[in-house]
Amino acid sequence: MARHAKTSLRPLVDADFRHALEMESLRARRGRCPLSLVLFASACQNANGREADTRELLRCIEQHTSPCDSLGLLPDMRYALVLPGAGLFKAQALAESILQSFALAGRNCAAGIACAEEPEHTSAEILLEQAGDALRHIPDQAAAISVYREPATALSLRKTLVHSHEKRFLFSGGE
Repeated sequence: MARHAKTSLRPLVDADFRHALEMESLRARRGRCPLSLVLFASACQNANGREADTRELLRCIEQHTSPCDSLGLLPDMRYALVLPGAGLFKAQALAESILQSFALAGRNCAAGIACAEEPEHTSAEILLEQAGDALRHIPDQAAAISVYREPATALSLRKTLVHSHEKRFLFSGGE
């Protein structure tokens, strides 16, 4: 990724981060480009271990991010990484790299990913909510990364179904 450039990421506090995320979502809408958000949650519970985990996580994030990425500190000591122009697969690959570096340091962390591929549906609050949902679903899974996925709609509600009279027209010439 951008290992050549030193990013010197300084986490923005909650309100400043939310404002920066909203600005990125506006840029994504204007430029019609994807925007991803990754939430990180350390598994360490005690204060001494949490401080060491925080330093190591910040080092791993800085090692794998670009200067255009933004980092935020949310309540409950969660770090959030905004990846402008990054789609779901790029965000997932980046999160895997960060967590792999973190694991090599003997630490454990989880990540929840949300992505707005369609810019007209991009909103800071929606991305935060979706990434939080993905992070909460990790205990149900064996993996350390969870990606938010829209719930599937029932086949009976989909508007793309072909009706029987349309099938007859398509396959038998209208008879």
